[in-house]
Amino acid sequence: MAKFRFAFLLELAIDAREDAARLMQASQANWLSAQGKLEQVDQYRVEYRARLLGSGQGGMSIIQWRDFQLFLAKLDDVALSQQLEIERLASVYEARRDAWLECEKKVKAFEALKQRHLSAEMQKELRNEQRINDEFNTRQRPR
Repeated sequence: MAKFRFAFLLELAIDAREDAARLMQASQANWLSAQGKLEQVDQYRVEYRARLLGSGQGGMSIIQWRDFQLFLAKLDDVALSQQLEIERLASVYEARRDAWLECEKKVKAFEALKQRHLSAEMQKELRNEQRINDEFNTRQRPR
């Protein structure tokens, strides 16, 4: 049976696909982690606003009120920054997913070539066996 001449390229494509999968998984983990951080910031903002309302009902100085407002503004800025980071990480994930899909297509193409090669080799082998059987049967017949 003849050797599949694209075996090395198939191996390279499989290695590239595995590398792309690892990068895609890492970027997905980063993206999900950033989303978790945003949820924590949002939860803290809600809790801090509730504290502000509770303290405001009991009375507070203008300085305390201003400090609460400044801190809430900082939390809002953090939340906005985190949202932008999530969007950036989502685009990184999508790019790496697209790269993985391209690698997957290459692997599938080489695997299809390999399958065609194996099928062609099997057909050659079957034809050779048939030819040998025909020659044997021809020699066995009395004339």
